[in-house]
Amino acid sequence: MSKLLWGGRFERGPHPDMLALTRSIDFDIELLSHDCAATKAHSRVLAAAGLLEPADVHAIDRALTDLVARHERGELTPLPSDEDVHTLVERVLTEELGDLGRRIHAGRSRNDLVATDLRLWCRSAASDLADLLRRLIAVLADHGEAQAETVMPGYTHLQRAQPVSMGFHMLAHAWPLVRDLGRVRHAYESADVGVLGAGALAGNTLDLDPAVAAAELGFDSVFENAMDAVSDRDFVCDLLYACASCAVHLSRLAEEVVLWTSSEFGFARLADEWSTGSSMMPQKRNPDLAELTRGRAATPIAELSAALTMLKGLPLAYDRDLQEDKLHLFRGVEATEMCLRGMTALLGAIRFDKERMSSVATQGGSWATDVAEEMVRAGAPFRTAHEAAGGLVRRHESGEDLGDEAFGFERSAPLEALARRSSHGGSAPERVLEQVARLRVALEQVAD
Repeated sequence: MSKLLWGGRFERGPHPDMLALTRSIDFDIELLSHDCAATKAHSRVLAAAGLLEPADVHAIDRALTDLVARHERGELTPLPSDEDVHTLVERVLTEELGDLGRRIHAGRSRNDLVATDLRLWCRSAASDLADLLRRLIAVLADHGEAQAETVMPGYTHLQRAQPVSMGFHMLAHAWPLVRDLGRVRHAYESADVGVLGAGALAGNTLDLDPAVAAAELGFDSVFENAMDAVSDRDFVCDLLYACASCAVHLSRLAEEVVLWTSSEFGFARLADEWSTGSSMMPQKRNPDLAELTRGRAATPIAELSAALTMLKGLPLAYDRDLQEDKLHLFRGVEATEMCLRGMTALLGAIRFDKERMSSVATQGGSWATDVAEEMVRAGAPFRTAHEAAGGLVRRHESGEDLGDEAFGFERSAPLEALARRSSHGGSAPERVLEQVARLRVALEQVAD
């Protein structure tokens, strides 16, 4: 029992199954480097309060740096008594430093320590996600620029609607990801609060200054209420929401890649390096990365829902339920990172069949809206023009040979159809290039 951090008031040790059912070291070992950073920061808090000497801080720093290095080399094996990463770190410090290791936990609790570790992890994860998002958005912006005049059919209800360009379509996927980048930044800011010093729920009697640890760890601000500090997991949900939103957008993009690369559409071809074959059918070229992105998008959505459900109805302050937050967080972020990497690689190597897309873009009455708007330009009420254009579609579908004079423009020139859509945010090539420029500016602003 002496090996446990909380055994003093118990006569008998916990049942082995109790320990097995409650330990979290198998997954919260992910926080080890952050726990060591938080412990280094806390040693400075104790030193500022006169409870440790500078030499003590130096010894603790050295031992923790060595511990992180051992972990990175795969040389660290938790003991059965290590309930969690915090127990492991304190045990190692005590084994190496004796009483000095036993002093390190003064004025802090595992409650404010794990909240600190998790905030550090979320900040790091948010930074990584932002980098991955910027890379994918840059790929989409490159396509927007290169494919500004690559005509393709635009769709509503998955029915051919109006001619657009592939560049325009790619930008329509880029802008939601820019918004996701803003959500990730918000999640970073939400996590950027120092909570070390809150203790178990009510602070401490040692007059420790939480600003010392916050400054040491680079947090932008310090908690206001100790009870809120140890029970708050809004920052976890903020990051998971950013992941879930991003996953939805990636899934929609992935689905279109699946459609475009099918024989029925034939708009694009995947690179050999980023597609797979069939073990039975030699002709197959499968968009597995896109399909897996579509499937993996379910994970951050589910983990966000799980985290919110876990938090619902919890009394203040800390409850053991919160041990599970890391499982939801780690899985949700990992799945999102995998989706971002996969779609960036896949879209970076995709090739488009411009002739196929252009030929399809003028089929199915996609010129009908242009006809109606030409009539409006000539003074006709829109509903009158709509009915007349619909009549032309009906005659065309019945096989009647209609000359271009019936339409007021040349239907077989889809690029001209793009050029006519020069309204703000439209699909005209010059407007697409303007969007690319604004997108790149937006990326720089969000990065700042």
